[in-house]
Amino acid sequence: MSDSEKIRRILVAIDASAQSLAALEIAAQLAADLGAELAGLYVEDINLIRLAALPAVLEIGGVSARSRRLDEHRMSRQLRSQAARAAKAMADVAGRSKIRWSFTVARGSIETELLQAATEADLLILGRAGWSGKRKLGSTARKLIAAGPKRTLVIERGERRFPTLMTVYDGSELSQRALDTAIGIGGYLAVGIVADDEEHAKTLQREVAAKLKSMGLKARYRWLVRADTRELADMLYAQEKCILILPGGSPLLKGRSLTEALEQLKCPVLLIQ
Repeated sequence: MSDSEKIRRILVAIDASAQSLAALEIAAQLAADLGAELAGLYVEDINLIRLAALPAVLEIGGVSARSRRLDEHRMSRQLRSQAARAAKAMADVAGRSKIRWSFTVARGSIETELLQAATEADLLILGRAGWSGKRKLGSTARKLIAAGPKRTLVIERGERRFPTLMTVYDGSELSQRALDTAIGIGGYLAVGIVADDEEHAKTLQREVAAKLKSMGLKARYRWLVRADTRELADMLYAQEKCILILPGGSPLLKGRSLTEALEQLKCPVLLIQ
């Protein structure tokens, strides 16, 4: 792997939700495995603060179910409280993992602040759904994926270990980068060979095998001949816990957007764009 492809700095978005804390656990695991620095970012959403400043906005108490006027000062206090919880979680997880780390609080648009911070990181890690807790991809994750950071890991739930890294390879430059990323992370490697026919699959598998052999590595192979993301999802359903490394331009998408593909893939997905 070239120096430009190495993961030296990992950025994780933290908002104190269960999904973001799960993302933090995985980020710390990867940082420890790779000897990388972990940077946590909490964004005070300026849109919420502006909304709270409007005179007609009410909030409903989660326990009392009573309504009261939501004001800018109360919203700012709530955001500071969330930031403090996020900072404590970051310190606890980083301390257990014995990694280099930093934590920053910014105020602005969540997507804008994360994209700006991502320019200084080699990998961005996001929770799939944020505070909504739903299985579907959240609005923040959708916008960030569409904006296209070069490597974004979207996780669904917290797992402390992923025995398998699975990448898909079709011979393209992005799939080569995906393979390099998998090699750089290390661990047990599975490669899905994406091809139009069996002869093409054999050729692509030989390419990957030759590269891995030169590095003293091996992999398990699965052929995905004329497959799409639904077939990939079915295969992953029976797979051991894994992180899928997916090139953004993969033929598996077949006209679907990355966000549509992620709705089908119920595992952590590291997107290469």
